[in-house]
Amino acid sequence: MVIVGGGLSGLAAGVGIAARGIPVVVLEQRAAPGGRALSFTDEHTGEVIDNGQHVLIAGYHRTLRFLETIGTLPLLAVQHHPTLILHHPQRGFCTFRLPDLPSPLHLAGGIAATRLFAVRDKLRMLRAGAALASFRDASPGKAAGMTVDEWLDAAGQSAETKRSFWEPLAVSIMNEHCTAASALVFIRSLRAAFLGGRRSAALALPTVGLTDLYVHGAVAAIARAGGEVRCGNDVAASSQNGDAIAGVRLRDGTTIDCSALILAVPPARAAQIVPERLRAAGFLAAMAAAPSSPIVSVHLWYDQDFMPHEFAGVIGRRVQWVFNRRKIARAPGRGGHVSAVISAAHDAVAMTNEELTHTAAEDLTAVYGAAAASPVRSVVIREKRATFACTPAVERMRPGPLTPVRNLFLAGDWTATGLPATIEGAIISGERCVDLAAACVAASR
Repeated sequence: MVIVGGGLSGLAAGVGIAARGIPVVVLEQRAAPGGRALSFTDEHTGEVIDNGQHVLIAGYHRTLRFLETIGTLPLLAVQHHPTLILHHPQRGFCTFRLPDLPSPLHLAGGIAATRLFAVRDKLRMLRAGAALASFRDASPGKAAGMTVDEWLDAAGQSAETKRSFWEPLAVSIMNEHCTAASALVFIRSLRAAFLGGRRSAALALPTVGLTDLYVHGAVAAIARAGGEVRCGNDVAASSQNGDAIAGVRLRDGTTIDCSALILAVPPARAAQIVPERLRAAGFLAAMAAAPSSPIVSVHLWYDQDFMPHEFAGVIGRRVQWVFNRRKIARAPGRGGHVSAVISAAHDAVAMTNEELTHTAAEDLTAVYGAAAASPVRSVVIREKRATFACTPAVERMRPGPLTPVRNLFLAGDWTATGLPATIEGAIISGERCVDLAAACVAASR
């Protein structure tokens, strides 16, 4: 059994397959597994930096179960009560907290209690909440072809509720702006968070780097079960024998036989690896050419810690969310380390490091005052193709795990998970290939 791709979807599939007692080899092109869930040590400060800020919610049940399986669930800090801190340009810092009430009453209570909205806009927010509660995924209706902005208009939302709440939420969940993002996928995500239970929307922040949280434990779990993760193994193609995959060929000419194959790589890579007959037929060509959305993270170090919160949304700025890295990691020491995130960074990704540092510091100064104006160090991380662009058109392209070849399967957050490009989607995509691949392996014996 072979899995191509050592990102989260490939590791999730590998952990599941290995747990079935099936010999599995995970082949990763890079020097280390993890994909976008990667950490590294900043050479100047010695601090661990993630390749982009990842935030979970308690409603990501498959991810939490995966972390429990690999033994790293205690490394997450989960909010006791679902709470968002948002800085409004006129109202200052406002809290949106869901009270300890049954769903969906907790959502209504949170809307009623927050200072973020005027009374008229609170009524509009309750109307949107009612639209969420009445939505049925089996018959999505017009939402399937709508953008988030169009759905919000249909739900009677004002320009202020969009700016102060829906846009910060959409850009963080979807990595796309309301005017382009798929309403259907956004609605599903909101229902999982706000209507999946009273604590489902609680944020879960990693207290360690992403590699420690997701990767090391998964690799160890695969190894304990007799499998292995091989890095620096670049797969060039797969070979087909009759109606089934027979094996894969590496760039160095090495061949590896397999009874089933899971491609847990981006769609463009998957389109290159599938057998020649599928390549000639243009299998995955549309998804491989689909647009992507970038994310930019700007890490700033300061002589003093001016940020009282672990994180905050910043309304009406170029930066959308800021994270107090030392508070989140419970790290000792003087000074501050802030990560400022620009999602859907279509314009920002082309800016220079100096411009991005200045932009982040300027926005932070507008929120926190002069103490944020002069960072002593900065590191900029660009993920130019961080996620697929989760638009209505792209949503219709996303394939399921099955392919025309009976023992070839697809995994990745870009497949049809029903979710945007999230860690939860990656885990789901890998785990749903486990039963399919295991059945092929059993049939081949």
